[in-house]
Amino acid sequence: MGLALIDQDGVVADFEQGLLDKLSERNDDAPRIELADRRIFSAREQYEQVSPPRHDEVDAIMHAEGFYAGLPEIPGAKKALNQMAEAGHEVFLCTAPLKDSPWCIPEKVGWVVAHLGPEWLPRIIITRDKTLIGARHLPCVLVDDRPGITGLAEPLWTHVLFHAAYNQREDGPRLSCWEDWPDVLGPLL
Repeated sequence: MGLALIDQDGVVADFEQGLLDKLSERNDDAPRIELADRRIFSAREQYEQVSPPRHDEVDAIMHAEGFYAGLPEIPGAKKALNQMAEAGHEVFLCTAPLKDSPWCIPEKVGWVVAHLGPEWLPRIIITRDKTLIGARHLPCVLVDDRPGITGLAEPLWTHVLFHAAYNQREDGPRLSCWEDWPDVLGPLL
């Protein structure tokens, strides 16, 4: 049995759909980048390249009260996390907070309680550097949509990319949907 570190935004909570929904609520003619057309991990950076630029608006949405609390669940995530735990794996949510947002951390924790249940509270790890988290004597994976994760330490985990339009050019193990977790993560754990 192994250790599964699971990112929250973009892996169990649908950050991309939540952002697109908030941009769509504005009922203006400003450009929106459809999910299939996202090519850069940072939504702020990608919206900086549209005309007119919307990166300040994206920043405001991500820093606003209620954004993280209102993200929809990625289909199959809850079931898969519970199945991994029932199979004997140690499963933790390993998420990075948004810098300078007073709402991000409490809303991420509240999201976990609302969508996964209060039993997941002791399984939340909030860190700016995911390379510091891992287990030396257990097989360990980090399922994350962010490509190229770096930090202060040499990771003890195998990075498994969770499918997103902006990470399609990246190599390595890939989880396209939660239903496939036994086939993708099973051999690594």
